[in-house]
Amino acid sequence: MCALRITNVQVCSLEVPPAAEEGPEPTAPLWGNMKQGHPMDRFSEPPRYGSPGGLIWVKVTAENGMWGLGYTDSGSVTSVLIKESLMSLIIGQEVGAIDRCNDLMWYGTLSFGNEGLTARAVAAIDLALWDLWGKVLDQPVYRLAGGPARQSMEVYVTGQDVAWSKRQGFNKFKIVRPHSKYDGQAGVDGTVELVARMREVAGPQAELMMDCWMCYDVDYAVQICQAVRPYRMRWMEEMLMPHDFSGHRALRQRLPWQTLATGEHWSTRWPGIRAIEERLVDLIQADLLWIGGFTEAKKLAHVADAAGIPMCLHTGANDLFGQHWTAAMPNTPLIEFFQGSPPGIPFDITGMASPYASARQAYRMPPGTPAPVEGDRKSTRLNSSHW
Repeated sequence: MCALRITNVQVCSLEVPPAAEEGPEPTAPLWGNMKQGHPMDRFSEPPRYGSPGGLIWVKVTAENGMWGLGYTDSGSVTSVLIKESLMSLIIGQEVGAIDRCNDLMWYGTLSFGNEGLTARAVAAIDLALWDLWGKVLDQPVYRLAGGPARQSMEVYVTGQDVAWSKRQGFNKFKIVRPHSKYDGQAGVDGTVELVARMREVAGPQAELMMDCWMCYDVDYAVQICQAVRPYRMRWMEEMLMPHDFSGHRALRQRLPWQTLATGEHWSTRWPGIRAIEERLVDLIQADLLWIGGFTEAKKLAHVADAAGIPMCLHTGANDLFGQHWTAAMPNTPLIEFFQGSPPGIPFDITGMASPYASARQAYRMPPGTPAPVEGDRKSTRLNSSHW
């Protein structure tokens, strides 16, 4: 087969057809409206802030007319980076030369910074490159990436609606911290109350974890972990700021019995590689968009696997990109489904393109992508599409 070249890279939007009907009514408000601890709690009157734009899509086209699609967030900034910095690096490259394209984008952005929003821009192109390569070879992406490493994936759900998620078939639950370190002892007491209540709802055999979202310092993290230890947390997640390596080192020393997870807010593979080398964490939770794409996360996964450390993608079950990545990697015991719809809306009808208006309140689901389904929600099976 003659080598195909990439002829175009476009930033685009997708138009979702109108919902056909209203759909089922929620039975309770979305859990995201409940109180959550936040790093901005340090301010007595937290200032208003927001992300720079919503989702954007990137279409990479080959000279034979075939195309691949990727996406990312923070679109008002990442779209500019793609158009003005990344696009010219990719046009003319060979379809399937994904590692080369990955290197071109990282080295080509060194002068102004390849972390943060740049990594999110890189991710959109990288995902589109994998999609295009799968279409050209008529193979599912998980196979091109080395899989399948497994035939099904264990799924856990993130959200405060444990009773509803349990009814949907889940038996692994990640809840969200209700307080930050700025709440002091009242925050510790409130966290214990929440964990105790969720453990009672989930049941003694269910697995329970907590997302702490950078809300603690070392002392507060130790205090919280000791307080909730009777409730057998499978892991405590992202308790410190992502680049506080000295803090993670102290946490590892002071909590040798607690499984520690982090990595959601790392950009590029390099923070993760440092954490692996220093044995700071027990579970790495990269985000495909924020780390810089499928390829960058794949590189980190292999380093982690060599060190015997598992990975689990942030919201990996919410789209096909994350599902295929998880299916291909050797050290991915779990995949996360983020509950982005309120109780009463069955997970298997949610999505950006759901025919039901009430089911379109979803998190990061490309149009037409369903939540993981296969009998119950304990696992999701692979499909045979390119994604």
